[in-house]
Amino acid sequence: MDNNKQQIFEDNPYWDEQNQNPSNHEEMQNSSDGDNNISADSYKQNDDKSCSDSVKKTIPAENKTSDFDESLPEIKVSEDENALNFIVGNVAFRMIKIQGSSFTMGIPVDKDGKIGKNVFVDETPAHQVTLNSFCIGETTVTQELWQAVLQAYDVSIKENRENLPKVKISWNDCQIFIKRLNMITGRKFRMPTEAEWEFAAKGGTLSKNTIYSGASRLGLVAWYSAVGKPVQPVKKLKANELNIYDMSGNVSEWCNDWYGKEYYANSPENNPQGPDQGQLKVIRGGSVFSTADSCRNTMRMTLDPKLREAAVGFRLALDLG
Repeated sequence: MDNNKQQIFEDNPYWDEQNQNPSNHEEMQNSSDGDNNISADSYKQNDDKSCSDSVKKTIPAENKTSDFDESLPEIKVSEDENALNFIVGNVAFRMIKIQGSSFTMGIPVDKDGKIGKNVFVDETPAHQVTLNSFCIGETTVTQELWQAVLQAYDVSIKENRENLPKVKISWNDCQIFIKRLNMITGRKFRMPTEAEWEFAAKGGTLSKNTIYSGASRLGLVAWYSAVGKPVQPVKKLKANELNIYDMSGNVSEWCNDWYGKEYYANSPENNPQGPDQGQLKVIRGGSVFSTADSCRNTMRMTLDPKLREAAVGFRLALDLG
């Protein structure tokens, strides 16, 4: 077991005792239960079901109101040189434009073919990846945006804590949110791929090649375990080269990809999407529970797509052009 790998879950005072600790990659991936090997199509929503039905089944029963508002909130969209700007109801969010290019994904081995201290084998080999242009969220999805999109259905947010990331949401929950957001906007929002996430975290074509997203000093850009604070509002620390916030800390983020420990060795160069199937989804970026090592741009972590954790949220992506 890689005891240091899943630092996001270690010493976590908000750990949900009903969830099993997913830190052991090999143990979960080698499960004898064939039902754990799920295809990428398994989480596509049935077009014959309404989005509201999907939401009702996804949000925990204790968080439900008696009625779900089927009407769609007002949407406004504008564009500037660097971003697409959306307002859903009265909640604004910004999608940063990222110019497609090639970059080196992962961590190179040294001249003797060895990986560095505290580097995990699944971060290697370093390999060339070429991405199309896309947009990614300036921040993770906030509680306010979650409420605006799903409207009054999820009432688990009881305090008016502005700009806090929405957490304790499974990968599956996020797909419901995205489907409804797409109904509202007429767009095709999605989660970022693992490759898109890393490219954005590294600063895209403006990258200064820092170990963390936007700085070599972690405290400038991330809330992590040494700071000793709970999850914080977004955009309180320094942005990276692309004006994207909190990619190295605060909350870890779901990616669209299934996890493959050896995927980098066989990854396609152009727009890699991850393995076709798997048991665990990729999580990227450190959190308030992470050590500094777990906050670097190349660190890969995983979680069962059905689980919800206190410091795991997600960031939106959108094809550009």
